[in-house]
Amino acid sequence: MRRARFERDTARARPARGPSDWLWPMLLWACLAAGCGREVPDPEARIRELLAVAERAAESGDYDTLAGMVARDYADRGGRDRRAVLLTLRGLLLRYPRAELVVTVRELEVLSPQLARVRVEILSAGMGPGGLGADAFGLELSLRDEGGGWKVVRAEWGGRGGGI
Repeated sequence: MRRARFERDTARARPARGPSDWLWPMLLWACLAAGCGREVPDPEARIRELLAVAERAAESGDYDTLAGMVARDYADRGGRDRRAVLLTLRGLLLRYPRAELVVTVRELEVLSPQLARVRVEILSAGMGPGGLGADAFGLELSLRDEGGGWKVVRAEWGGRGGGI
C-alpha cells in the first residue's frame, strides 16, 4: 500500500515526458557545441589583424611582439634563419626608434587552412641617426597557422628574392 501511494504521488509530481522535455536541452547543447555566440574570424580576417598588430608593434618598437610572429623554423632565400632575422629586426628597431609606417595589403591569398601568402607595400618614415628618412618597399610574407596564430615562415623584400 505504501509503495503504490508513493508511485502515485511521484507520478503526479513529474509532468509527462514529451519532445519539449528533451528538445530545449538538445538545442542548447547543439548551440554550445557549434560555438553559438562566439564567431570565429575567417583566416583572412585573422591575417589582417596580425598585420595591424605588427604595424603597431613596429611603430612602437615592440620587439617581443614582432619576434613572437616569426616561426621557429623561419628560413629565407638569403639563408637567414629565425635568429638572423630577429637580430636584423632588433637592429632596425634600435636604429629607427621613432618610425611611422603605412602598410597596404596588395594581395592576400589563403592557400589552405594553415598556409597563406601576403604581399604588402610599406611606406616608412622615421628619425634615424642621419635625421629624417623615408622609404617605400614591397614585402612578401609566407604564413602558417600554428594553432595559436599565424606565424611568418618566410619573407622576401620586393621582387628581388633576397629575403629580409
